Amino acid sequence: MLAKKLQSLEQIKSLDVIYASLQPKALETAILATKNMGIPIKTDNRLTETTSFTNRFVNLSQLQENTKKYFASKHVSINQGETAEEAFTRFNEALHEIVATDKERSNIGIVSHGNILADFAARYLSIDSYELVEKIRQPDVAVFDWRKKEFIHNFGEFTHKD
Repeated sequence: MLAKKLQSLEQIKSLDVIYASLQPKALETAILATKNMGIPIKTDNRLTETTSFTNRFVNLSQLQENTKKYFASKHVSINQGETAEEAFTRFNEALHEIVATDKERSNIGIVSHGNILADFAARYLSIDSYELVEKIRQPDVAVFDWRKKEFIHNFGEFTHKD
């Protein structure tokens, strides 16, 4: 499994704690990436994928069309799910609370999902969210400096080469 390969990354080995959404894929990634490392795993359901993409199965072409539409307007809801703005607010509030709660830990890992991570990252990287969705691999790693509010390493720099 690809998540096991994350164990070899220094960015994973240096974590003090890792938070994951409650969706099975995220939990499994957190467990496999930190297995036998003694890194505590905590969960926060606000780290879940955007609900517009988790409440109905669609084919690949419909998913791509929905994703483009979703990111083109931050206030569009797909499949009666949340808008990109609502998802970002939820995710961002979770991150603020996690950092405040675990302030004694300097290296906090977050395991979440492609669309919500792309939208969060795109806002700090000045890049189109859909463009970033297309670049993120599963699994993938980025490093964000919370104090400076900037990415030290972007998605793909550790886990794949373009």
